Amino acid sequence: MPLSLLHTMYITLSVILTWLWSSNPILSGYNLQLTGALTLLYFGLKFFSRSVNQKSISFPSTIILNTICLLLVFSTGGITSPLFFLLDLLFFALALLFEPIQAVVASLLIVAIFISQHYSSMNTDKIINLFSLILMTPIAVIFSRNYLEVLEDKGKIKVLQAALEETETESLLWISKQAKPSMASVLNATTDLVMYFNSKGRELFIPPAIVEKLRAIQTDMITLYSSASMLEKSIETESDKNRL
Repeated sequence: MPLSLLHTMYITLSVILTWLWSSNPILSGYNLQLTGALTLLYFGLKFFSRSVNQKSISFPSTIILNTICLLLVFSTGGITSPLFFLLDLLFFALALLFEPIQAVVASLLIVAIFISQHYSSMNTDKIINLFSLILMTPIAVIFSRNYLEVLEDKGKIKVLQAALEETETESLLWISKQAKPSMASVLNATTDLVMYFNSKGRELFIPPAIVEKLRAIQTDMITLYSSASMLEKSIETESDKNRL
């Protein structure tokens, strides 16, 4: 069974069972005791989650939090409860901790329950509260999606930073281990040839143009070697800045 469907089923059961409990004249007398027991259980799970996998604890703790909020609202007047604002916060929590669809399902169920309870006694205050729930649901969904996109972008940035650090390391190794030693070897060989031809040029009958060409190569190799050293220092500086 898909995880999203499983979460939706548990949220649905939590809303319906809490409403049935609060609607029962006998069971509703124990709302305070049940709320206290669930609160202790919630904090117990939070304390226990420090030593185990938090993801395995977050789902039941969120269901418990959902039930506590609904108990508080249903037991203090329902749609006219002074704690009605907890439902708005609950939708944001469901959209963030689960998938956004869970916030939509919970909102539809709660609105349907309130309409069925107060259909014949609707007034302006009750209608405003219902519309606030209906309007708050898409806001919670949009907020949760934007929040998840921000987290995803942060993850991508971390991946890019790791790839950049790896590329910088490889570049530094290539410059220090391959590029600069090879250029130094060519530069030394060119310098030796230029010095040798300068001292033996007349005896070997070397055309002056060749000697001048070797000198030009020598000059270019010196410039290239200096540029490689500057590039190496620049990469090291930028790498240190990124780490800070």
